[in-house]
Amino acid sequence: MFQKTIEKYKAITPLVWKVLLTQFLMNASHFMTMSLLAVYMVGTLKFGAWEVATVMTTNLLAAQLLPFVFGLMADKYGFRRFMAAGLWLRALGLVGFAFGSGWVALSGMALVMGVGVALYESSVYPFFSKQPRSVATRAFILNNQMLNLGAVVGPLLSALLLTYDIRLAFTVSSGLFACLGLWVFTQRAIDGGFSQGTVLGLSLKRVASDRRFQLFLLAVVPWYFLFAQLYVSFPLYLGRIAGEAAVPQVFLVNGLVGLVFMIGTMVVMEKISPRTVLPRAYLMATLFFFAAPWQARAWWFLLFVGCYTIVETLMLPAIEILVTEMAPDGSQSTFFGALSVASAVGGAMGYFAGSWLMLNADIRTMWSVFAGVGLLGCVLSVAFVRTTRAQAKPLTVD
Repeated sequence: MFQKTIEKYKAITPLVWKVLLTQFLMNASHFMTMSLLAVYMVGTLKFGAWEVATVMTTNLLAAQLLPFVFGLMADKYGFRRFMAAGLWLRALGLVGFAFGSGWVALSGMALVMGVGVALYESSVYPFFSKQPRSVATRAFILNNQMLNLGAVVGPLLSALLLTYDIRLAFTVSSGLFACLGLWVFTQRAIDGGFSQGTVLGLSLKRVASDRRFQLFLLAVVPWYFLFAQLYVSFPLYLGRIAGEAAVPQVFLVNGLVGLVFMIGTMVVMEKISPRTVLPRAYLMATLFFFAAPWQARAWWFLLFVGCYTIVETLMLPAIEILVTEMAPDGSQSTFFGALSVASAVGGAMGYFAGSWLMLNADIRTMWSVFAGVGLLGCVLSVAFVRTTRAQAKPLTVD
């Protein structure tokens, strides 16, 4: 069964593999700094909960709201320039983190980085979705593994650089993003499928009139609330119980478990509809978050992170595949941009709630709130599945 599954991935084209390699290097650079960001602001810069949440939410809102605008433009003008510009802006923002200090300055740099993320992601995910359906499905699964692999390599590099200066991680990451931007800009084949872009108004009309897609967006908001905790409450909680030096272990476990579970994800997505993955993954997340505070020990929390990663490894590609299924050809960037708006809403609430609960609330209360959000997501995703079962056509992956 595993051999048959792997054989199907040979249909992925060299160009898609190049973009997947870019995704790996980009994610490694991202996790080199994001694994340290909350701890850096709290421990080194002495920011309070409001300042930490403001910096991170500024980045998140720019990164997740603007892809809807940029997506409309990318559907019309192509992907390559948007991807390259996004990588260069992230390089600029990281330089600001390396040499800035006040929360206002870092909020400005977070905004620059967020715009960079928006430019890049408004194009890279639609690029995958424009491939033949069977290739797109598997590309999204492999893309999630590039995320996991980057989550392993990035924290290892940051742990090495921490022995010198925490700001060095931001500087090195900036240089890597700049080089990636230059390389992507040379890959003209990324725009090879564009002959005439989609009229902006048509893409907007398609999103606004698709009730099924709007219900889907509502159902995934709780997931992005929980996903934000990977960057806020997870590292802060482990830092509290095991010390700041242990924080990169959150992302190492996250990446390693994701890689180990890669074949499992491939098999699941070949056998089960992505729509039915959502409620099952939410239910698993609810149980795991309830169990997280059972023991205030590093090994138990890292075991929880591993269990959470299994949910993440199923949830992220399922969401991306579903957007690909529902987006009409020529409007993929706009539909992924709308998904980014939903992730911005959920992520912003997650950053503020996670920061406040971590620094002010009882630990069991915090984890119970997170479990409740998972349960809400389960209910909403069941409603999505029931409402759309008769309407939605499953992706063909043979």
